[in-house]
Amino acid sequence: MGKNSSRVVRGAAVVVLAAFGALTACSAGETGGSAGGDDVTPSSSTVKQTQTSASASAGGSDALRDNGDKPPSGEPLCATAKVSLGLEFPVQGVEGQLSVPVLLANSSAARCTIQGFPGVQFQTINGDPWDLGRGDDPIKPVSLAPGESTSATLVFLSAGTREGTSHWTPDSVLVTPPNTTDTQRLTWDFGAILRQDTATRPGTFVRAVDAVDYGNR
Repeated sequence: MGKNSSRVVRGAAVVVLAAFGALTACSAGETGGSAGGDDVTPSSSTVKQTQTSASASAGGSDALRDNGDKPPSGEPLCATAKVSLGLEFPVQGVEGQLSVPVLLANSSAARCTIQGFPGVQFQTINGDPWDLGRGDDPIKPVSLAPGESTSATLVFLSAGTREGTSHWTPDSVLVTPPNTTDTQRLTWDFGAILRQDTATRPGTFVRAVDAVDYGNR
């Protein structure tokens, strides 16, 4: 998407960051797994999320990895405190694969640019983590006026219909906006997933900001 295209959601229901963690993102990480299937349209409904600041040792390890050159427009990148996050209901892709848009909104008083991949980590209630890899999407700058939103997409394999697989159920998902070190913890209400953190191309991964075809990469 180019600047101010129709993918920018005006007045989207978002949950404003109430607190910020002190997470420092690292540069390591594998590219996310493949995910075929038809394009789908995200639901407009929004799930209310319980949000707390994340611990300094958890989550969002890819947010500072290479996210492209500085915006050609010369606009500043959206700072951490100027980004809002929310989760919508997941949408169906291929069998067992769902997509959850993660909303990123400019809640500041000035225009800024957001680009690249957020860092995403699942955690269980006992703190068992899983840092997600990235999809293969190109990095595109998205210019946001105050109040405008865009999204990145979290693609995951549901374990609910897969017999003989390990049903790993996260309690929360930690999201770090691109090019920042501040992490927001969101409640995970979408059930068990198929954990594939040792796979070469896992079917659970995070897509870039403004990747237009939900559930595919």
